[in-house]
Amino acid sequence: MAVTPALCLQAAIAAAQAGERPAETALTNVIQPELGAAEFAPGDRIVITSVRGNREHLERGGRYVLEGSYTLASADSADLAWYATSRGPGGSAPVNDKEHVQITRGSGNFHLEKTLLNDGWLHASFYVNGHLHGGIYFGEKGIENTVLREKGWSDFSNDPPANKPDEKPAAAKTGGTALSDPANRAIMAWLGDAVPPPADLDARYSPTNLLAAFTALSKKQGFRIERLVLDDSEFPFLVYGVLAGKHQFGEIEAGLRQTKDYDYGGSVVGTTDKGGTDFSLNMIPHDQYPAGQAAACNRRLMVRLQMLADSVRQAE
Repeated sequence: MAVTPALCLQAAIAAAQAGERPAETALTNVIQPELGAAEFAPGDRIVITSVRGNREHLERGGRYVLEGSYTLASADSADLAWYATSRGPGGSAPVNDKEHVQITRGSGNFHLEKTLLNDGWLHASFYVNGHLHGGIYFGEKGIENTVLREKGWSDFSNDPPANKPDEKPAAAKTGGTALSDPANRAIMAWLGDAVPPPADLDARYSPTNLLAAFTALSKKQGFRIERLVLDDSEFPFLVYGVLAGKHQFGEIEAGLRQTKDYDYGGSVVGTTDKGGTDFSLNMIPHDQYPAGQAAACNRRLMVRLQMLADSVRQAE
């Protein structure tokens, strides 16, 4: 019995809305941690013993559990927290109660849970009276761009708290280039601030429905999805991931242009070391952009597309 593309799309959307992703629910994937920069007060220590999640890799949108042990000798009490230091401009992320725990002087074990909302540098750290008091950065073993190796600042400097990079270090390094460099600051100023989604965003362009629409279109074109993620950190939302085998993206572009609800708004496509096709794609029509924000969205769009495609290629 033939099934029309429209019915395929409706079925995919319904499945996504129903949460039919059993592999995403249990935190059973073991992730080997790679340790990076560390700094502690005398006698203090944090040891990471386990990282597990509902994704095979550390990535935005995944849920994870961090376990380990600690020794606090330099203060009577502290907040032991699992946070992320931003790699660039951006607002602070909300803090979940399960991301931190109050401890007292001595030794013990900890269990923290976190949903990754951005691609920041992960660290487990002590906070005393609200100020950073030493900790250790870590990422995923074998994926170098997830590990901060060199901080470029001290948690125990005499700088006023407002100038210390607790959650957003100005001197953090990406690819060996300091974000504090004047040339990099000029580029970031030109890119401008991230554009939030419109308050009246059509439900067709919600993260769930975008993923469902791409899944249905890939099925129609005969593409097998190996990995599919959505970046909703700013607008327009972008889908990215890996397709099995080598493909030209012309079929996806043509398919999108034939749909009533979606459109082709730019992409970056490459080949992974394993012979797959990594991609990032904007499928939101330009008439859905917030009023007066099209230029701001487009300035950042190609940079974002390239970054997302690179991130999945490096993770393969």
